[in-house]
Amino acid sequence: MKRNVISILTCLWLTACSQSGWVRQDTASTLYLPPVGTLVELKQPLTVRPGRARVFLQGGRFGQAINQFEPNCNFVIRTLSEQPQVIKPDTFLVVRVQRVTEEVVQLTRPIRVAGLGALALDSSGGYSMVTRGVHLWFGSDTQPEVMRMTCRGGFDDPWRAKLPSIDQIRAVLGAYASLTLP
Repeated sequence: MKRNVISILTCLWLTACSQSGWVRQDTASTLYLPPVGTLVELKQPLTVRPGRARVFLQGGRFGQAINQFEPNCNFVIRTLSEQPQVIKPDTFLVVRVQRVTEEVVQLTRPIRVAGLGALALDSSGGYSMVTRGVHLWFGSDTQPEVMRMTCRGGFDDPWRAKLPSIDQIRAVLGAYASLTLP
């Protein structure tokens, strides 16, 4: 009973801190997500390869291969094409923010015996690695084909995986794009 009371008080304290602005104003915090109304300004064109729907940025560089254990972002378009598609420089308004958790799929462990969201046990009795991220959904009149930007922290054990901070997202975007909070 005493443990439950302490847990509840801790949750209330953390909620009060985040609502009061203590956490929300720290762009280095993984608890502060870019809010609705954020502007993402793409400063350089990004080419989406044929048969693909996204392009990746990491460490301020554009590329097809990324290190999944480090923070990264990708721009996502709505439609696949057999031709290259270009996301032109533009300013995109964030109209919705959504947290995501993704598990690593490993073919060496084909059978899953139990699962509870991000804390799924695999057949070896260990935990699957996850990455936590955020979808920044765009509303664009000039390029409606550009659906969103997704940014993730690196893959890690479920209890250590973190969302990327705004500062980390800005470092990932580098000179390709900027993030302006409302």
